Amino acid sequence: MLRWYYIAAGFFLLSSTGALGFIDRMIYGEWNGKPGDKLTEALNLLAIVVSLLLFWWGTHRLRSPRFNRILPLAAAGLLVTSVLWSVTPSTTITRSVAYFFVVVGAIGIVELLESDGLMDLIGLAAGFSAVASVLLALISPDAARPGLALGGTELRGIFAAKNTLGQVMVVGVLAGLHGLQILGRRRFRYLCLVILCTVVAFDTKSGTSILIIFVFFGLWVLTTLYTRDVSTRAMSICLAIGLVPIVIFLMSNQDLIFDIMERDSTLTGRTLLWPYVIDMIYRAPALGWGFQAFWSPSNPLALEVSAAMGWGFLVPEAHNGILELLLQIGFVGTALFLFIFIRNFAMAVKCIHGPAKEFGASSLLFLVGIMILSVSETVLLTPDQFSSVQFFMMGFMCEKMLWRARNGKRDILPHTASSAPDFGDRSSNLVR
Repeated sequence: MLRWYYIAAGFFLLSSTGALGFIDRMIYGEWNGKPGDKLTEALNLLAIVVSLLLFWWGTHRLRSPRFNRILPLAAAGLLVTSVLWSVTPSTTITRSVAYFFVVVGAIGIVELLESDGLMDLIGLAAGFSAVASVLLALISPDAARPGLALGGTELRGIFAAKNTLGQVMVVGVLAGLHGLQILGRRRFRYLCLVILCTVVAFDTKSGTSILIIFVFFGLWVLTTLYTRDVSTRAMSICLAIGLVPIVIFLMSNQDLIFDIMERDSTLTGRTLLWPYVIDMIYRAPALGWGFQAFWSPSNPLALEVSAAMGWGFLVPEAHNGILELLLQIGFVGTALFLFIFIRNFAMAVKCIHGPAKEFGASSLLFLVGIMILSVSETVLLTPDQFSSVQFFMMGFMCEKMLWRARNGKRDILPHTASSAPDFGDRSSNLVR
């Protein structure tokens, strides 16, 4: 029997990826400047309610708040506070509130699930998105491939853009690789998930997503060998050392990488945008222009940058993770997010050498993926981007397991395990 919090967590993850937006597009259609409608507003409100329920159910037995929970909430609070200096206050308050509840829901999910159960649920969400996207492409090709009439074949599926689908497939591959790393009876299912998400990612023709998937495959082999036992750890270290010359060769021959990704040296014009973005950062260096505010059509500076680029449409983002952080929330907010990132990285390494080798390795792979994605895309600043919610969930989970190891706590389920579905909960939640 499915417990309600598994269903709620699944809905929350799908909502956080923007996967449910296709319902609105199928019913009402889409066009430039399309405003929100009752259905979208109802789904957003439901997502907020669900995040609160998950948070309460997961944390109502906690005796005291933990630093790793307070820090991300403080970062989300900073985004809400940025409405005070935002150039587009209405956009900032709407998007920042949604982001805040993404963090709240992520905390609740981590307190309800264990590490393997969390990765299983992430895999299910990504697998559902892949299957739904393929089915939509078969039923309504024009909706799943919006550029089909102009000769474009890129698959966006149930998402608003192909890059979004590509990023969700990256997460699905990571969840599948995590499952393969756990010796168990369901490895065939994880292999199918990896293959499905990889094939769909190739169909999106998102070069960055495909590159990240290949990096995941390589690092997964290394981390699997490293975490298996002492003898294979030595082999992993030797392989890593052997890969150093290859990495140096590729970095010194970047045109080869661009050819593989089918990109030019400007990353399809992205690098030409960066000088304009840097100039805008210097105009508001400390606190930025407000969360999700700068690229609004009502901001004259955004129109100025778009006109200078000559792309024929309003530039939607800086197309670089660090530059977008600096543009939106300045050096203060960027320093806070970088601190959380570095802390999550350190906790992942500790997990590898401590209580959760496999999950620590998966967390490390995810953070490497974020770094690659940040070269050409916005990261960690979009409430309906899978990488945002997973960034917090994996950080919370690493901290949770390290806390248990330090305190020598025994896992006890607050609800009866017999009625919970098999989402990989090989250990149970903690009564604190």
